[in-house]
Amino acid sequence: MGLEDTIQKLDKYLKRLKKGKTKKIKPAHLEKIKRKLTTKQDMLKTELAETTKPSKRERLEGKLQIVQEQLGRAHWLSQQLSEP
Repeated sequence: MGLEDTIQKLDKYLKRLKKGKTKKIKPAHLEKIKRKLTTKQDMLKTELAETTKPSKRERLEGKLQIVQEQLGRAHWLSQQLSEP
């Protein structure tokens, strides 16, 4: 999912929030997700360092890239939600 898709989802969320059709995202929940992603990232880095098989390394690098993208989105979302 690209940045434009993420922005569109955020806009839709904010519209639903104004109409009272959804609950506000709690910062504590977002922090919990970021902690889980960081833990997963550390685990993947450790496993990648121990792996020698090229096919498994490639798969782990793909997973690591996805987790890093998700962390970036989580940081972006926390900044967007903290703005008035």
